[in-house]
Amino acid sequence: MTGFRSKKDKRDPKITAPREQGCGTRFEWSLLVYPALFLITLLILYFVNQSIEKEMPIVPAQAQTTRERTGTAYHLQQSGRAPSAKDDSRYVEPASPPATDAERRAKAVRAIAHLPARQGAGMADRSQPAVPADAAGQPPALDQLQGPDRIVAILQMAAGEKDYARIKECMDELVAMGDSAVVPLNDLLGEEGEAALWAAEALARIGTPMATSTLLDTLSQTKEGPYKEELGKRVAGISNHDSWPLLLDSILQTGDATVLRAAGASLSMMADTPVVDAIVAYYDAASTEAEIERLTQLVSSIQSPKATEALLALAGNTSSLPQDNLQKAAVEALVRVGDSQCVSHLLRRLEAAPPGEGAELFSAITRINRLEAQTSLLYAAAGNKEVSAESGRTAAIYALKNYPTEQTLALLERIVAQEDNDKVRAAATRTLDDIKQAPHLLTAKADSLVKEDYILPPLPEKK
Repeated sequence: MTGFRSKKDKRDPKITAPREQGCGTRFEWSLLVYPALFLITLLILYFVNQSIEKEMPIVPAQAQTTRERTGTAYHLQQSGRAPSAKDDSRYVEPASPPATDAERRAKAVRAIAHLPARQGAGMADRSQPAVPADAAGQPPALDQLQGPDRIVAILQMAAGEKDYARIKECMDELVAMGDSAVVPLNDLLGEEGEAALWAAEALARIGTPMATSTLLDTLSQTKEGPYKEELGKRVAGISNHDSWPLLLDSILQTGDATVLRAAGASLSMMADTPVVDAIVAYYDAASTEAEIERLTQLVSSIQSPKATEALLALAGNTSSLPQDNLQKAAVEALVRVGDSQCVSHLLRRLEAAPPGEGAELFSAITRINRLEAQTSLLYAAAGNKEVSAESGRTAAIYALKNYPTEQTLALLERIVAQEDNDKVRAAATRTLDDIKQAPHLLTAKADSLVKEDYILPPLPEKK
């Protein structure tokens, strides 16, 4: 049995070898199926991805961010940290909400703070500012601002640098823009610095009802302190006549002492006949003592020459004493206005006052200090048909103490040397001594009101 060989054992090895080789060839081809499937899968994923991108486009800013976040080098260079899952190139940062105007202006100021030094004292060319891009590669914030927003941002920077030439140019531009500049200027008011005060000054110069309302609201909401006082000074400087109704309403309604004082100062400088008529109408309709007191104080503070005619009508006849507090306030306002009409009215009223009842008016005349009143007072002091020696002339002489000019000194010296009336001469002597004790008060400004060839009024002839 051992030597017996079956048919299988007797198979020729030459026949067996080719069969084994054929089996090996079929095994190698089957291995190529897996790479082929992998490549097909990649192609499918690629086309699916392209389809998704077409259906969900990425905005340019996000696409740029996506490209920049690809790879390890970007992370190492920009943040110095190892890449994370968020750093994958497929990650798209969600869009942030749009910035407000105030945020854009603040970003602009931070960006332009690095502007190169300007040549000379003039402004740099603002049409092409040299503003560097920020660290994220975004365009400079100043380029995103236009019109008043841009000028306000430059004003803020110039205020920080105390560049007054540039500040002046910004102020002129903002004032010319009018109401369109109110909103960005209002945004700057809350920062309580020099830039905020310049913004308040710009609003006061604009002076429209919109600008005035903005200033008044800010002033009333600001806590007591130096900044509020400075804001009050800006409100007091408003001169746009269109805002007088708003100022008058604020005076009647506010409970803030600073607002009351500032609005009253502004209104007193722009008052005219319509303003005085409105005040009188409010006075007649007033129901509380507080309203009456405020309106009376407002009338007495008026110092605008445009209100002269209305104040003369309100003050009443010169032959009678003031009948109420409003008439008294009108007389006090005539002293503040102090033009020739006012001086004439006051002197005639003093002359008509009963004995012993003109002391208050006499004292008021001696306080007249408006430059426009100097000529009228010189003639009254010298003596004219409207005044007598005992009251009008003496009051005018004492008022000349407020006009320490060469013409005043010359007239007073003549009165002392030539006057027979003891009271007039004593008043002139006292006034002359007061002026000479303060020679530094002599001013060219006062002298300029009288021409160089000015002839002093003649003194009354001696009887």
